[in-house]
This record gives sequence, C-alpha cells and structure tokens, in this order.
Amino acid sequence: MFTLEPTSIALIGASGEEKKLGHYILKNLLESGFQGKVFPVNPKHTELMGVPCFSSVTDIPSAIDMVVIVTPAATVPALAEECGKKKVKTLVVISAGFGETGTKEGHAAEEQLKKTCETYGMSMVGPNCLGVLRPKIGLNASFAATPEKSGDVALLSQSGAMAVALLDAAAEQHLHFSFIASIGNKTDLDEVSFLEVCEKDPETTVIGLYLESIKNGQLFVETAKRIGQKKPIVLIKAGVSLRGAKAVSSHTGALAGSTAGLDAACQEAGIHRASTTQEFLALLTLLRSSPPLLSNNIAIITNAGGPGVLATDAAESAGLRLAELDPKTVTTLKAALPAAASAANPIDVLGDALGDRYKAALEAVSDDPETDGIAVLLTPQVMTPCSDIAHAIVQAKKTRPLLTVTTSFMGGAQVAEARSILRQNGIACFETPEEAVRALALLQKPENEKEHADDATGDDRAAAARQLLKGRTALLSEEIAAELFALYEVPIPEQAVATNAKEAQEIAEKIGYPVIAKISSPDILHKTDVGGVRTNLQSANDVKKAYDEIIKDCTKNMPGAAIRGVLIQQFLPVGNEFIVGGLNDPSFGPLVMVGLGGIYTELFKDTCFRLAPIGEKQSYDMLTSLHSWKLLTGMRGKGALDIDALADIIRKVSYMLSDCPQIAEIDLNPVLVSNKGVTVADTKVVVSS
Repeated sequence: MFTLEPTSIALIGASGEEKKLGHYILKNLLESGFQGKVFPVNPKHTELMGVPCFSSVTDIPSAIDMVVIVTPAATVPALAEECGKKKVKTLVVISAGFGETGTKEGHAAEEQLKKTCETYGMSMVGPNCLGVLRPKIGLNASFAATPEKSGDVALLSQSGAMAVALLDAAAEQHLHFSFIASIGNKTDLDEVSFLEVCEKDPETTVIGLYLESIKNGQLFVETAKRIGQKKPIVLIKAGVSLRGAKAVSSHTGALAGSTAGLDAACQEAGIHRASTTQEFLALLTLLRSSPPLLSNNIAIITNAGGPGVLATDAAESAGLRLAELDPKTVTTLKAALPAAASAANPIDVLGDALGDRYKAALEAVSDDPETDGIAVLLTPQVMTPCSDIAHAIVQAKKTRPLLTVTTSFMGGAQVAEARSILRQNGIACFETPEEAVRALALLQKPENEKEHADDATGDDRAAAARQLLKGRTALLSEEIAAELFALYEVPIPEQAVATNAKEAQEIAEKIGYPVIAKISSPDILHKTDVGGVRTNLQSANDVKKAYDEIIKDCTKNMPGAAIRGVLIQQFLPVGNEFIVGGLNDPSFGPLVMVGLGGIYTELFKDTCFRLAPIGEKQSYDMLTSLHSWKLLTGMRGKGALDIDALADIIRKVSYMLSDCPQIAEIDLNPVLVSNKGVTVADTKVVVSS
C-alpha cells in the first residue's frame, strides 16, 4: 500500500553529475527538509552529497519504505525484483521507455514490472513519471522544484510536465498543496488508487486531477462520486477516450466525439470540470475556501453595466437566478450608494466607486435573506482603487466566513496586484464575469442519488433482449430491430421489407397510403446519401417506381452492398424532430443521448449525454438542458408538445443500452414529437460481437 509519509527512501540511479535526473532528485531529497533516512544507490560511488552511497538496495542495512528508480528502462525490471526481495513497500519508477513507447519490448517490460509488484505486494507509481511530493514532511521525491509551503490541495497528474507547470502557476495563485503525485503510465497505482489515498489523507480537503486517459471509467465514477461528497474534485482532461476514433457509423457516435462519456461521468460523479489551467487553479481555490451554495439565488455587484449583463446571461445559462432583494436590503443600498447607482440586482455601484461603496454593497447583500452567493465584478477605470477594493472584499469575507463569493477583476496590469491580494486570501478571482458566475453554480450541492426504474418485468425483458441479439453483429435488420423495440414498448411505425416491386405494393396496400420506401441493407448506414429513400408515396404506381429507383440508385452508388430489399413504412404526420440515441463508451459504458433531430442533428449539435440507465427525473433534466427545450414547451402561441412521451423514450432506450452491453450504437432519428405523443420515424441499431 502506498504510504504518504515514508521514513526511509532509497534512490536507485543517484548521481553526482549535475545534468542527470538522479542528481536533481537526490538534491531534492536531501535539501527539501525531509527528516527521514535517504539512501543513494549507485555502484560507482561510496558517497554522494555527503551521504553514504550503496551498490545495491540489498546492501542497505535497514528497512526501506520507498524506492525511487531513475535508471534506463532495461535495468528496471531486475531492480524491481531486488526491491521486492528487500520487502520495499512502494516503488516510484521515474524511468521512461515502457508502454508509452508503443513497442513490443516496452509493453513487455511494463507487464513484467506489474507482475513483480503483484508477486511481492509492492505498490508502484509510474513508470514514466515525475515522482511524488509531500510538502508537510519536506518530501520531494521528484525532479520538480520544491514548493515553498504545504497546503490542503492534492494534485494528481498523469503528465509530469503538466504537474510542473501547474505547480509553478499555483505559486502565483497562492495555492498550496498537501500532496503531489505524477502517476505516469498507471501500471499499478492509477487515478482511482490515488483518489482513495487522498480520501484518507487528513491534510487534503480538495483534489485536482489532470488526466489523459481513464483506466476503469465505471470504477472511477463510483469512487469519485463517493469521495467528492467530502472532498471536491476538479478535473482538467486531455485526450479523453477512444470514442472519437470509432464513432463514425451513427449520428449518436459522431455527436459523442471524444468528450461525451467524460462529460456524462463528471455529471454523474459531481466532478467539477475545468477547461483551462487557469480555471482549474481558480476552482481549486474556490472549492477549498467556499461553503456550498444553499440555493440558486445569487447577487451581482459591479461597477460597470456591461459586465453585469454578461454575468446575468451566464447566471441564466448556469441554472442560477438573480435574487429578488429584500426591501430592507434595497433601502440600505439606496442609503449607501449615489442616486444614479442601481440598488436592483445586479447592483451597479458606478464606475467611480471606491472601496467604501463595494464594502457597503457587500455587507448589505451578504445579510440579505434571499441571497446565497455573490459575484463581485470590477473594471479598472482611471479612478478605481483596485487594491483597496480587493482589501474590502477580503475584510468582508473575514467578518462573514460563510459568505459565498467569487470575483472577476477584468483587465491586465492595473488589476494584477488586486488579483494577487484576493488569491493570497483564498478568494477565487476569474478573468471574466462568466467564469465567476459559472464557478458559483459549481458550489451548488449536487444531487447524488441516481434514480432506478421500478420495473418488475425488467429482468425478464433484459434476458429476452439479450437472447434476441445473441450471435448477431453489425446493423440489425428492420425485423429484429422492431422486435427489440417492441420489448421496450418504443413506438415505431408499421413497416415490412419487400423483396420485389409487387410485394412492395402489397405491403403498402396493407399499411395504407401514404407510405415511405427505404433501402434495406446491413451495409448502408446512411440511406439518403446513396439515393435510398423516397417519401410521401400516394399510390401503387408511386411505390413501384420508388422501389425500382431505390434498387437502381443503391446498386450504382454502393455496388458492393448486400441489399435485402426495400422497407415500406407508414408515412407519419409532421412533428418536431428530435433524436434519441446511445452508445457503449469504451471507458464509461453505456451512454444515452437526446437532442434536436432530423436535418438539424449535426448542424446545431444540441445534445445531452448521460450514463445509462437513467430514471424519470434525469430524463427530464436531459431535456431541460437542451437549447431546443423551448420547442417542447411551446413557442409563438403553439401548445406544448408531449414531453412526457419523449422523456419516456429516453428512459426506455437507456435501459435497452444498460440491459444489452453488445449494443454498440443506437439512433432513433427522427423521433417525431407532437402534442399527442411521439413516433420513431427511423431506427438504427449496431451490435458488436
């Protein structure tokens, strides 16, 4: 098990040459205040930096808690074996040249390291990592600069270079760390392992993660969800998943790109996602020092109208609302501010405001019973005493420690000192009003309970669905897809596949005109692109003509495609078009999706993804998150559409995905939504082996 506070460390590959990593790491171990024992290991030396040097780990006369290895990759497996025999608890393998090289030899060496650790019960950080730091005990077992002081933020970074950059930037933000780990290739200890280390660490109150991949997405979500309730987690992520490279066969896959799984996972686990390094550090500052937002009611204090408008728009987008200030608060504000100032929310203290106006506004609003959070904005006019205003905010926070406040001091050199004052006192300062308001939204307590449908037939239905799909691969035929949707009571139009023009006419007569004709082929995923669709067919002659044209066009445009025939389908009444879909993400498992459908699907990309399965409330939450939500509630005098029916389809598709892990992708597009129900106009189900 990894120990946060080792009392003895050996460095294999210690060096006296200043240009070598072994020199810098030994110097850090000896000069950063670590009070434990340090044992350099290098057969070429008997002493390094005034400390006895040993030929091998086995020559060290005492027990060793941690061994850091910084020798060529080819030497590491044998050295790890020695450490195992020495009963070392933790290896930190800084050496590169393993799986990250993509070579057969690199992967084999990494696998050997893993087996050695398993054999001897050692934990391992890396390989290919920066190392670990525990500032509280002066431990710097890395080649990063030693932090000036310890703090309460843990930093877990897959990239050593990113860890160094964040450490350097954090110093400017007056942010200090309890623990820093560069986790490299994650051969043994991964992001979940280190989250659990941080969970038990009394010094850590908030956790920052930089990740490029996630080893076990579902375990990561489960762990982060548990820990995040006690210690907030902020994530900045690059690379994400394999989804983007694979998702080309459906609208759902194309819309998912490489981030949908991660976005859904963060939503589920309550992880705070940062898009830039600056936002990452600002969120860590905010979450370590601010109490949760008890409601979505906030106030905005500004010395300029424009930033106030931007912040107001951002509040609406983030699900916050500007509080209706108590009449007593308004009276207090009017007495403290000039007549031209606005005592309404947002509160405009005017461009010539000094620290006293900001102080008066902050005190009045922080005592307001209707307000739970405040965003304080500033633009640097020529007369604006930015630093004095920063001190006023700091003082207000000190006298009211439960005050939930974010700030945005806009500008450059004129506000640099003021920003430093705020950050030095644990107050998050953002570059833009929008960021400051979105940060307030992150302080709302997440709803951690995930719904599960109460469905007595669920197990039987799941078993029947899996049996139906057993042995099938690629695009499902229309008949099998119809059986699958019938199991989940998803409404699809009456339809059948015709293998000749006469049969097509007979099916159309049975269904009733008008009808639609579509090519039926396991090889043709995008029917319209190859001339495989004809709509609004009103007669038998129309059907015959459509059948012949579709077969001719598809044979010409996709000569190698296996053609089963032509699907004749009931023509549906006009409705607003949405898409419901899903996919199996390689990291996070099944995801369900809803968005604006039809020809607008990939044009506007108005979608929402969640981890499946979901319950009734979550399906509604997905719909309300869409920009197209207003289409459902009714616009320009039109009545509301059947939101309940659409939400029900989302929920049913989520269970279909959860029940059947062999489903790679699903598209229901378009789903026609009227004020009297929904009908699925077109379906696509892709199954993997």
